[in-house]
Amino acid sequence: MRFLHFLLIMATATLVACSQVVQRLHPGDLVVLDIGHYLGAPGATTPGPVDGRIIRECEFWHQYATVVKQEVRRAGFRCVIINRGNPPTSDPLRSFARRSGIIYLRRPDIGGARYPSHYFPDRVASGMVSADYAIYNRAACVVFLHHNSSGSRWTNGASPSVILCNQYNGAVLAESLRSAMEREILNHGMPNGGRGCGTEVRCVDAERSAGWLNACDDAGIPAAVVESAFLNNRGHADFLATDAGARAYAQAVGRAIVQFMRVSPSVRRHRRTDPNAPDRGSFGYAAESRRLHVPGAKLLIR
Repeated sequence: MRFLHFLLIMATATLVACSQVVQRLHPGDLVVLDIGHYLGAPGATTPGPVDGRIIRECEFWHQYATVVKQEVRRAGFRCVIINRGNPPTSDPLRSFARRSGIIYLRRPDIGGARYPSHYFPDRVASGMVSADYAIYNRAACVVFLHHNSSGSRWTNGASPSVILCNQYNGAVLAESLRSAMEREILNHGMPNGGRGCGTEVRCVDAERSAGWLNACDDAGIPAAVVESAFLNNRGHADFLATDAGARAYAQAVGRAIVQFMRVSPSVRRHRRTDPNAPDRGSFGYAAESRRLHVPGAKLLIR
């Protein structure tokens, strides 16, 4: 209870300065879980086999996102699992997908191609279809399930575990996830050299994950990206290679979401008041974006 009280205090304190552009919303009880990347481009990968198999980010979450979902639904909240790509055609991934009820949005971004949000076309990123799904369904929150890697060689000791979040609406959700990782996982079965987990806002055009987080922010949806496990960290990989470790990790994510959802009705939501007013997250703010032609993207920055 003291932890939930702390979250509520943090939410009020961090958002009071934005009171002129916030409103109390009733987003319902839908939690959207997005499995990162897609089959064929699986994201982070272990540098070599662990207990005889390679761990791949997207495949890991195909197997264990259902554990997160079970935790959320057991607490009485609705929950769906989505993925930007196409459904698997063979087992065991096909069986995992059926068991979990994964919804495939069938828009794999081949080569990491970026494209705009349907709702906020100056927000541009690969994988934007997942954010648009959450916006369309008026999600109470969205959690992007990922892993991280810092290279193609094994490391030991501490890795910079982090929870990414959107600028205006994500602080309380990110804090809940960060706290759960430190309390239950990092240095409690998953060694991390004594280092904890940080949180980081991502909101600048062309930054990894910023496009999705900004689009959700514009719609008043708290969003976070779980990047607390590094697959090239030998200790992290050894922990996730066991079914017990992988389940514990997923359960911690699920319990953190439940803690957030229990205080969510009391958290004020920020919405973008003028979608035609550019900011640091608008397409074209970054030099990288100005070199691209992205069909449908709204260029607010000249």
